[in-house]
Amino acid sequence: MLVPTGMALPQLPVPPGGTAAQVALGERIYHGQADGGTCVGCHGSDGNGTPLAPSLTSGKWLWSDGSLAALTHTITEGVPAPKQYRSAMPPKGGAQLSDSDLAAVAAYVWSLGHPKGQ
Repeated sequence: MLVPTGMALPQLPVPPGGTAAQVALGERIYHGQADGGTCVGCHGSDGNGTPLAPSLTSGKWLWSDGSLAALTHTITEGVPAPKQYRSAMPPKGGAQLSDSDLAAVAAYVWSLGHPKGQ
């Protein structure tokens, strides 16, 4: 994302047990700018979902309670039989994510779904 000179990016909330650096790396991975992330292809560039995958911004979770641990589990295992969407999510979104990359993506997804840090 390009930001005009003099403008700051909005600060994303950080999950309990996470760091701002993880959220920032997770955002880059999510958007395919680092480590082969593919999330944006199905969940959309803004995380609002597409016909292939649900929104990550609504605070409503189809596969978990929205906690960082639960989101990490869902990303790790994938979603082989989606409830409301036609496309399965492969484990780690089909990317070769290290444990630290996975933690970063989970932290970023948490921040999308908890805009007030709740």
